[in-house]
This record gives sequence, C-alpha cells and structure tokens, in this order.
Amino acid sequence: MDHSDQFDGEPGDEPRFRDVAEIGKSDLYEALMTLAGFRENPFLAMQASQLCLVDNVLNGMEQEAMRHRFDEIPPRGKIALLAALSPMWIFGAYELLRTWRQRCEEVIKLAENAGFDLKASHLERDLGYRHYDRELRAQQLRDAQERPELVEQMRVDLRRTEMGFTHLEFIRVALAKHEVSKKGSKKPIAFAPGLALMNRYCGSMEYELSNGGAIIGFVSRRDIAETIRFIPQAENPSDEDLAHFRAYMNPPDVEPLGR
Repeated sequence: MDHSDQFDGEPGDEPRFRDVAEIGKSDLYEALMTLAGFRENPFLAMQASQLCLVDNVLNGMEQEAMRHRFDEIPPRGKIALLAALSPMWIFGAYELLRTWRQRCEEVIKLAENAGFDLKASHLERDLGYRHYDRELRAQQLRDAQERPELVEQMRVDLRRTEMGFTHLEFIRVALAKHEVSKKGSKKPIAFAPGLALMNRYCGSMEYELSNGGAIIGFVSRRDIAETIRFIPQAENPSDEDLAHFRAYMNPPDVEPLGR
C-alpha cells in the first residue's frame, strides 16, 4: 500500500497511520504485558491475547476495505461488518483496561491503609471448595505487600494510561449507553451514538467525541489500538498536563449560538 495514501497533514509530514505490515502480530499483547500487575494475572493475560488476535483480524479487514473504497462497487458488506465488529472490540478493550485499573486502584488503597492482610485473609477463607481466582488475588495482594516498588509502578502506570483510557471510555459510554461520559449524576445524551464513518487513511471505523453541540475530537478504532501498542513508550504526564486534559475531556454543556 502506498504510504502517501495515509497522510493526514501537510506535505512532508509523517503518515498518521502505519502500514499494517509494520504492526507486529503480538505487539498489542506485549504492550499490555508491560503494565504493572498485568502479566502476573493469567486471566487478564488470556483476554489480552484474545483482544490482540481480534485486532489483527480487524487490521486486515480495515486495510482491505480502504484499498477498495473507490471501486465501482465498494465492499459494502465488509464495511458493514467492520461497523458491527469494531464496537465489540472497543467494548472488550475498555473492560479489560477498566478491570486492570480497578485492581491497581484497590492495591494502592490497601497499601495506603495497611489493609493487605485483612483483604487477603478474607479472600483465603474456606468456602468448602477451591476458588482459583480468589486464591490468585490473595497471592497478588501479598506480593504487592512485599513489593512496595510494584505499588509505586501501578501509580505511575495509571497516570501514563489515563489519557488513552479516557478517550476509550468516552467512546464506550457513547456506544453502550448513548450518553456523554461526564462526571456527575446527570449525563447528557450522546449525539448520534454508534454512528461511525470509515477513516480514509486506514479504513478503521472512526467515532465523534461530542458534547451537546460541540465536537471535541475524533477517535478511530485504530487510534485506540495504536495507543495501547504505544503504552511501553508513554511518559508519565505532569499534574498540569493531566489537569488540562481532564478539563478538555469534560467541557461545560454547550448550547447553540442561536439561543
């Protein structure tokens, strides 16, 4: 595929999206494995492998759809399938990262309140049968108790992945709940939830980040996957950068100018 077909900027700029051939088949999986506490959980690792496998399939489908988008008879069936499968992948990516973040937040809270022993003992109590995930969680809590550096790495990794996860959460809430992802009990109604168009540079389904009458950005499924693959290189943002980002992602409700 001609890389010039992926440009989204001024002449001479780097392509926004890489050719699919440049993406390693296990890159997404390996990126997730670098997160603190992720590799040690076989269930998270299994789901990361599944997410990576489906991503590889979608990458190929997206590239094929993009190649033929200007054909006399475009691949409408494949584009419709991408529109159906992409939200399912986004839901899977969101739930996997949400679960990991929740586990990290629990560990950090227990570390701050000296609650490791109490929580681990609760998980280890006799139920009359073996419960493998309870045993695993108890062991992981005891490992974290003995490794304060692991708890600190969880704090850093939560910060490093916050921006990417927030974008993912914004899209997931619009797709699944037809609402805008905002703090507070009152959630604005999402604008055209689930509507996606094919990104002309990579073939991925692309979604609007909207709040009322304001469009604050666009995110494609490929953007989400590339953000995950970039995790090992992501830097720890400053408090100021995070504050600006949170304000950007949670703007005030916007009324039309005519009002």
